[in-house]
Order: sequence, then structure tokens, then C-alpha cells
Amino acid sequence: MPTAAPALLTPDWLAAAGRLAAPDPAPRSTVALRLAITDPPPGTAPAADLLVDLAGGRLAVTAAAGDPPGLLLTLPYAAAHTLLLGPARARAEILERGDVTVLGNFSLLFFVDAALQRDRAGQVAALRAGTAALPPGAAPAAGPEPVPVGTADPAPADVDAVARAADVLPRTLRELGREVGTSTPGAQFYASLHGKPLADVGLGLARPGVAMSAGSAPLWYCCAKPLLSVALGRLWEAGDFDPHLPVAHYLPEFGTAGKSAITSMDLLTHTGPVPTGADPLHGVVTGPDDERLRRAFAAVVEPGPAGAGPGINYSQWWAWYVLARLLPAIDGRDYPAYVEQEILRPCGMDRTRVHLSPEDYDAYGDRLPLIHVSNLGDTPQPTYFWSTRGAATRCVPGVNTRGPLADLGLLLEMLLAGGAAPGGRILAPTTVAALTARHRTGLHDRYGNADWGFGLRLECRTLGPAYTSFGTHASPRSFGHDGLWTAVAFADPDAGLVLAVHLNGKVEHERHRERIVRIADAVYQDLGLT
Repeated sequence: MPTAAPALLTPDWLAAAGRLAAPDPAPRSTVALRLAITDPPPGTAPAADLLVDLAGGRLAVTAAAGDPPGLLLTLPYAAAHTLLLGPARARAEILERGDVTVLGNFSLLFFVDAALQRDRAGQVAALRAGTAALPPGAAPAAGPEPVPVGTADPAPADVDAVARAADVLPRTLRELGREVGTSTPGAQFYASLHGKPLADVGLGLARPGVAMSAGSAPLWYCCAKPLLSVALGRLWEAGDFDPHLPVAHYLPEFGTAGKSAITSMDLLTHTGPVPTGADPLHGVVTGPDDERLRRAFAAVVEPGPAGAGPGINYSQWWAWYVLARLLPAIDGRDYPAYVEQEILRPCGMDRTRVHLSPEDYDAYGDRLPLIHVSNLGDTPQPTYFWSTRGAATRCVPGVNTRGPLADLGLLLEMLLAGGAAPGGRILAPTTVAALTARHRTGLHDRYGNADWGFGLRLECRTLGPAYTSFGTHASPRSFGHDGLWTAVAFADPDAGLVLAVHLNGKVEHERHRERIVRIADAVYQDLGLT
């Protein structure tokens, strides 16, 4: 009589997992994480350590031992089963549940997800085959997931737009073409000079079988953060808001557990006291509203060492979630309504959505550009982070905005024009100067972050090559933002240039920085601005 397969994380299951060829833990391409189970069934390990070889696809699962690695996920047993053995879409959906907590480098989950999907060594398939029936609430997986393939012919209008752009920006289009089909399946690109559009194009694939067009709506990631900078700048200009006052002055409920002295400027310049890896919204960034609000305001800040100065604690979502709560407290309108009425409409950004409505998702959710992850030169693997129905329809200020990059270009052109937009003035020139001034200096980190404006990244190449944000020819007055290893958008006041590029293939930081600098430099060379 055949022996029944063991359940996930039982001793027999861990023994079977231990017979797989384990990855070398030393290389940077191996990611270590711990799964802490909040409701371990009897006879299962309450925590497990996972090693994932991003390059070769091998993995090791062992009972947790010693100090946790740099990435710690606390989650229910069923969610752990889905994370390890479930399908790609369900793996992304565990962050919508509201019962998962993540500490550490959250961004590594994208690369882990791609490796588990790709399953180059066949080890995920082996574990699936040797694991007992699903626990209640876990997502089933029929078997190994093949690399999705698919081509799509671009529309004639997009072909014509690419040809026109290549006439003006030949080097730039060649550099984009080098990346499309290698590090990224697709790209969207917009450039203007003194307010005149030079290129508005889509290249390659948005997702398998769907062409990337100039009208596609890719995820802006943190390139959306300047929307809130402009919104708060308007309130600052009107005298209704002071960024140097504590956040608790406007939101008293925020001023608990060591947070009473945190100012809006601390959050806007990413010098608040919450480390990036301890972002309170890790794990529920697209979770239920009430749970996100509870975690954001209940976060505990421990006193730092005496005499310690500020440091960079880049907040992917927590700071912007808190700052967005200032809008209804001061103005009465929530973040989506305020941004729509006071920024998007006057700028003519009619195709931009700070988050999709359920109707939007029903209309074109199956055509949304997906983020693909390329693990160390492997085939870019489509992932479903931010593209499930639950995530795409959730308001995540500063991250979850979607729209053509030409719309993002309109926002930057408004700032270059001193706050004037086609639908009326949004900011005074002095306010634009305040938003783009250097509010954070003398700090830097390993990701090339240095000087910062009012929620805006500033060009810092004068500090050294590692701090080049927008290209080796961008003037020191350039400002904008980037979006986690996929996008960049900036304006150069000295050149009158606006550039926005989205590559829907996510690669490691160094590789992304190299390709963005190369593309931006090509624009300056094409236009004779070097």
C-alpha cells in the first residue's frame, strides 16, 4: 500500500525537501528568508528557513534555526503553502489578506516569486508532487508553470510613432531596442523639449500576447510620489499646511508610540525614524483599509542613540500613506478626489488613475502591463504583484498609480512651466522652487540616494558616479523620481527637457541603473544637449 504524502513542514516533508540539491548559500544570487507560521498545525514546524537560488532555481527548506535572515515573513500556514507551492497569481494575493507581516528587503519577494514560477531545477514541482492535500485556504497548483510566451503585432499608429521618434532620437530608440526582448519584454517612452513632445511610444510586449502601446497604462511605482508632493505644496502655498510641524499637529492619533515629533518634512525627505525594512505596511500594502490604517498609525518608534543624526529610511508606502491622510484632515477631500480634481484634470492627465476602479479592471485588467522579473539574465518572468484585481483597485498613495507615461510627462512639464497647466495654474513659481529645492543634503545610501527635495529625487552626479540619478548629462537642477528598478521620470530645467521611461522588466539595481543612464544619455546626445 503506498505511503501517504506528508503535509507541508512536517518532519517527513522536511526530510524529503532535504534530499533536494541545495543551493550554495554564499553567492549574492541566493536569497534567504524565514517563514514564521502563526497557526502551525500539530506536528509541523512553527518556522522554516528557505534558500532560493535565483540563478539556478534550486531551493532548500529546513526547520528554522538560529537568528532569522534579513527577510522574515510572518503568515498563516495556508498562506505559507501558497507562497511555496501555489500558482503565481495566488502568491501575489497573499499580500492582500491582511494577516501577513514582512520585515526586511520586501523587493526581494519579486525575485523569489519569479524563481519559484520558473522552477528551472524542477524542485518546486517535486515538492508539489510529494506534498499532501491542500490545507483549507491554500491555493491549488496543477503543476510546474511554463514560461509564458506570446507575441503581438503593434497597432499601425504605434509603428508610425516609433518611426517618427527614431527620426529625432535615433540613438535613444536603439538603446531602447537593445533592452526590449532582453532585460525587458516591453517599454514605454515619452520625451519633450520646452513643452513640445518629441516621442510618445510603446515597444514590445505589455504582457504575453498583448503589445505595449503608447496608450498602455503601466504601473508608475514610486514615480507617482510627486503627485502628493504637488498636492501638499498647494496646501503649503495656501497657508493651510506647514511641513515642518509634527504630523500629529494635523493627525493627533498619529502621535503615539514615539511618533509625536515626526514631521511631514521627515517623511517627504525619507529621513523618518522607521527603517525601510521595517515599513509597517510590508505584508499588507494592498490589504484591507482598516488593517493598513491600524498598522500605519500604531507603528512603534524606538528612541535612537543619543546624539544620532537623521539617516535615509526610504519609505516605499508607509510615509505616503500617512501623508495622504493629511489631505482630508486639512482640505476635506481624500487623496484620490483631491489629486483628480486639483492636479490630473488641470494638467490634462485624463488617462491616469491613482488606482483602478472595479469597472476599470473589468474593462481592461487582462490588458494591463505586467511587471516581469529577470533573475540574473534569465527569461523575464511575468508576475502578478500589483496587477491582481484586489491590488490594482486598492488606493496605495505614491505607488499604485497607472497611466501612459505621456501623462506623467504632463505633470513634469507643469513643474517646468512654474506651475502653469493647460487647465489653469496649479502652483506658484515660488512653490515649484520650494518643491524642487534641496531639503535633504549630506546623506547617501548604497542605492545612490543622496540629496532630496520636497518628495522629489534630485540629480547628484557631482557627488560621484554612484549618485547619478538621471544621466551623466543631466544638470544639477534636474528633479523627478524613479520607480523600483522599472522606471524613471525627470525634468531638467536647464535643458527644458522632460523624459519618462518605463521598462516592464525588473532587474537588479545595478543593471537597471546602467540601462537607465544609457537611455537618458542617448536623449541628450541625440538632441545635442551634451
